[in-house]
Amino acid sequence: MILKNYTLKNSVLKSCALKATVGTLVGLSSFAALAADETEQPWVDMSDPTAVYSSATIGGGTEGIDLSASYGGYLSGVYKHRFTVSAKHDLDFYEVNYLLLNATSNSGVTFDSSWSEDIRADGNDFDDVNDTSIGFFAKLAFMDNHLNFYPKVSVGYLWDGDIEDTTYVKFDATTRYTFNRMYWVGITPSYAHGFKGADLNEWEATIDAGVQLSDTFGFSVSANDDEEFTANVTFAF
Repeated sequence: MILKNYTLKNSVLKSCALKATVGTLVGLSSFAALAADETEQPWVDMSDPTAVYSSATIGGGTEGIDLSASYGGYLSGVYKHRFTVSAKHDLDFYEVNYLLLNATSNSGVTFDSSWSEDIRADGNDFDDVNDTSIGFFAKLAFMDNHLNFYPKVSVGYLWDGDIEDTTYVKFDATTRYTFNRMYWVGITPSYAHGFKGADLNEWEATIDAGVQLSDTFGFSVSANDDEEFTANVTFAF
């Protein structure tokens, strides 16, 4: 009788130990899987104009439909890059942008080109203007990364259309404030000065706001001092 009770108790203990071990292994496996997911799928910051990721964006507003697609990824070492093609204002003009980012220093260079764009300079409207430029930028973070400043200086060239061939320098001071990783607002004041060709001496400003519902989906709106309004939906992948 004693032997039977001992055998029964031993079986119960072994069963409990086995269940506890299995439960522990399952819990550890789930924790590891969640940790792996967080590591493999970092949050894409759509408020950051220098963030490198692949995406597709569709927008619309007072100037018509805008479409764009980007490919982004690692290039080599600490360098990342992003290539973007856009068709804007009901396919009225086209843009190509290439961004090269040093991920260690949060600085880099951009190459931008647009074709058949209508621009306003020195109080005059010019049609079908081509524009190409090279820019140098940096990212400066403040307030525990809630406030980010993206200064950029560019040297460019305008030609064709109604405008005189013009060489210019442009300063952008993009600023973003993120309340959390979902909601953000921003402003981009810009100044362009032509030092050869057309008398280019222009201040511009754009305000933005956005909500990012996940690491792959976001919505934003923007308006500028030319009374142009645009709403954009971005899908990251």
